[in-house]
Amino acid sequence: MSATAERAEGFTAETFAAFWSNPDLSDPSGASNLAEDVVGYWPGDEEPVRGRDAYLAALVELLERVPDLTLSVAESADNGENLFIRWVAHAKNAEGKRIEHTGVDRIKIENGKVVENRIFFDRTEFERKLGRSLDL
Repeated sequence: MSATAERAEGFTAETFAAFWSNPDLSDPSGASNLAEDVVGYWPGDEEPVRGRDAYLAALVELLERVPDLTLSVAESADNGENLFIRWVAHAKNAEGKRIEHTGVDRIKIENGKVVENRIFFDRTEFERKLGRSLDL
């Protein structure tokens, strides 16, 4: 089976966009595209998050700190193993004003599942725009 055909059955830019348009971690199907041993690298964190449960816990904490956070996909590229997504974050700051911020995820996929996610954005600037810390 080709990488494209396999990818159609697993994690894609469309999967990313669907989740981040209305993030809901109460639905266990959201974790179905994560490998058990997924590794996540977040800006500002010295150590990566390892394992599905820890990865999901980090997302839960992020969404508790920024409950109205959504991401829209601005661009994506896929080479069969790595999916690159440039996204735009949308949220309200401490004063209730809408803000935007951009970043990139490099998502490594094996057998249709996310095995590694490296997230790149200017965390200090995003925190400044939000008016609050993202310390997880």
